[in-house]
Amino acid sequence: MTDQLPRTTYLIGRLDRTIRRALEDLIRDQAVTVLGYTALTVLAARPGLSNAQLARRSFMTPQGMNQALAVLMERGLVDRRPDELNRRVQRLELTPKGAEVVEICAERVERFEQQLLASLTVDERAELNSLLRRVVDGTRMRTSKATATTD
Repeated sequence: MTDQLPRTTYLIGRLDRTIRRALEDLIRDQAVTVLGYTALTVLAARPGLSNAQLARRSFMTPQGMNQALAVLMERGLVDRRPDELNRRVQRLELTPKGAEVVEICAERVERFEQQLLASLTVDERAELNSLLRRVVDGTRMRTSKATATTD
């Protein structure tokens, strides 16, 4: 057993915990959590999402997203406005303060990522990114097929 390489899932889990701890430390002074920062970056890229859309793209449940949004709105980082066609749907956007927090955190995260991947060549980084994207896309496709068959 000691001659076996660690399972891929174990290595991904270890890396996830390492990254999460580092990100928590990097953004703590901006008064956002890693999940909150994820939601803010999604909104920066895709303003006007609904709560449900933001939850899916931020890897959160709708209930968890509602809690996170309450905190982000209380801190003045996100605004809600009714959808023009369906008043029951709330559209979300960053406030100027939210955009500033995203910018500050993104610079820190970029520096951390550069350090994290420093042992890889540019080509290896691109290959790693491509492989991870394929795994994520494959997981998403299997999950959506499973959901479609249970509906």
